[in-house]
Amino acid sequence: MKTLITGGSGFIGRYLINDLLKHKYNIRIISRKTLINKKIETFKGDITQPDLLKPAFKDIDTVFHNAAYAMDQGDKKKIHKINVEGTKNIAELCMENNISRLIFTSSAGVYGFPNKNIEIDEEYEKNPLNYYQKSKLQAEKTLQNYNNLKVSIIRPTLVFGPGGKAVEILLTRIKKGKMMFIGSGDTKIPLVHPADVAQCLRLAYEKDEKGDIFNAVSLVCTVKDLLNEITNQLNIEHIKKHVPYILAYLNAIFSETFSKKETALTRFRVKTFGTTRIVSNKKAKEKLGFKPNYDLSSMVKDMIY
Repeated sequence: MKTLITGGSGFIGRYLINDLLKHKYNIRIISRKTLINKKIETFKGDITQPDLLKPAFKDIDTVFHNAAYAMDQGDKKKIHKINVEGTKNIAELCMENNISRLIFTSSAGVYGFPNKNIEIDEEYEKNPLNYYQKSKLQAEKTLQNYNNLKVSIIRPTLVFGPGGKAVEILLTRIKKGKMMFIGSGDTKIPLVHPADVAQCLRLAYEKDEKGDIFNAVSLVCTVKDLLNEITNQLNIEHIKKHVPYILAYLNAIFSETFSKKETALTRFRVKTFGTTRIVSNKKAKEKLGFKPNYDLSSMVKDMIY
């Protein structure tokens, strides 16, 4: 059995490779970067250029489609080309090569930010906020149109682990004393470690018999608990500054509209840290045997060290 991974050099992709190798999978990857690993067969390529990818799909049994363009802001056409058209390209290549199994990394961002103190399961209404989240929902629908392709869809929440862009931004702001609570800090935030995402992806392949959808979540905590844990482990003073939610949100709209470069303040980040979202992992636990390996303390420790 040979497994193909798209986006193998990406943030989650690197953890997925490690997890699959640990479980004795035979791996081939597609990446825009060159990886040097004697255990992995690498094809350098781009999911928006399917003709160049055809050799990578030969003799493959399963595809983990992880490649994506993940941005809070960004060119709508570029996001669509990579995340939606690129996903269709992967599905078409699977069909051409009689590959009937695909595991897709989507996003819990498809639910939007309902700001309600209720659990969000996989059937919850969809209300994506930005182009990236909308593209992930559209990619899901695209894959579900292929009747001969059994697709498992994994929706990670905010992914926190060493080397992640979100973590780098957060830690930099905290260390520079620029971080503040949006509102009270008592809002709830769902987090997942990339190693737990990788575990959930693998288990979906191994145990999802019909092609289903699963949330990938390590834990849910308050924003205050998260930031206090980070400052405790950094051995620095707790964050004390607060900004009203409406003021932060209006500033984010202004920044997104008028900034000529990527801004640190986006509507997505304001909603992430300023509204309550409780995403449930019960289905993954019950049907896949998913067991998160990270609690808040160990996640923060891994982020920092």
